[in-house]
Amino acid sequence: MTTTENLSAQIFKPQYDYPETSALINRVDSSDGSSISPLDGEIDSKWYRIINPFLWIWRGLPKLEVEELLSRIAASTKHHTNEKWLDTVIGYQSGNWVYEFLNQAALWQSKADSIGQENLSDEDKTNLHNYFLIASEYSSIASYPHFKNDELAMYAQTCAYQAYMKALSYSPFTVKELEFKVENRSVKTFLHLPKTDNTCPIVLICNALGSLQIDYYRYFKEYLAPRGFAMLTVDLPTVGYSRNFALTQNSSQIHQAILEQLSSVPWVDNSRVILAGFRFGSHLATRLAYLMPNKIKGLFNFTPFVHQIFVDKDLQKNLPTSYKDMLASRLGLPSISNLQLAAELNYFSLKNQGLLTHGCPVPVMNIIFEEDILSNLNEVKLIRSIKQNKLVTIPKTPLQKSLHDALTQSVNWMESVL
Repeated sequence: MTTTENLSAQIFKPQYDYPETSALINRVDSSDGSSISPLDGEIDSKWYRIINPFLWIWRGLPKLEVEELLSRIAASTKHHTNEKWLDTVIGYQSGNWVYEFLNQAALWQSKADSIGQENLSDEDKTNLHNYFLIASEYSSIASYPHFKNDELAMYAQTCAYQAYMKALSYSPFTVKELEFKVENRSVKTFLHLPKTDNTCPIVLICNALGSLQIDYYRYFKEYLAPRGFAMLTVDLPTVGYSRNFALTQNSSQIHQAILEQLSSVPWVDNSRVILAGFRFGSHLATRLAYLMPNKIKGLFNFTPFVHQIFVDKDLQKNLPTSYKDMLASRLGLPSISNLQLAAELNYFSLKNQGLLTHGCPVPVMNIIFEEDILSNLNEVKLIRSIKQNKLVTIPKTPLQKSLHDALTQSVNWMESVL
């Protein structure tokens, strides 16, 4: 990713010749599907994107500000690609999704820039850290759903990483930007270290499909770091710092290369590695646990996808439009039909790949969410450990407490297997 100057100085002026995100994938079949979990966001036929204010606020964004921003988009009378979707204003202008979220990011960047850089107090450093994190998160959401051929989204991603790196420079924790070789290329990652002088166990994050690697800071700060765990984040293929890698049925290619090279990282104990897979990322994590058990001490999956979503045609048909478009984008498909999507996804099933026919060689913890259509008990039963199986089902209300309890239990379990 190219380095940019100050975000507030770089925000584009209104321009109207950029293709709008919802128009980038040609859909052969229409869909108003709703097969998704409340963890993924709110399904509303008035929006193209899946709106997830709960998760955005959990990551640190101000609640009232998010609501006001969404209201501005919803109230826009500008020309839309599709008049039934509120978030499809054409061109980089007020009412456009990327424009509104990036401008909100710029406000927080400006707030940070207004703090003098000399004789910084602890309070100043804390504020700078938080302001840049908020700017980073707004920019990340501006890029969502992170289509590779979306020029404005790619710019937003660059802004998100720039703000994140500034936030890390004021973090109470040490964070290293590391590059790992993947075949004849390299990929950038972030290693987040707890406050310790010793080498520490490490959690390798396998992202959800709609996330960037910079979206997991709160998990590290509040759950992993206090228990002495390091966290290594890496983007999924086709996204962020991994945008030049294709997503194929060998989905764990990048993470496999990283595991092979962890012994060269001096701050962590490469003999104590836990994989953490979130939603689609559990496909990568589970695949790694079967392929490289000698490198891994445990597998933690948060609402895993390993088989059903890849083979159930009715479930696929009932996915929200933007989710199917996101899958098509990740797979490098400029147009998509239900039949084509079904054919492509079939190869991703770990059961069809022959990996789930025997027990997983490492301890496994799976967390599933009550009434989650995409990740249920049948899915979890396919991931059987020959050493230890732990299953936690979390209620859908109250959602904030359920998420907190689930993440707390994940770290308790990680400690127990180490």
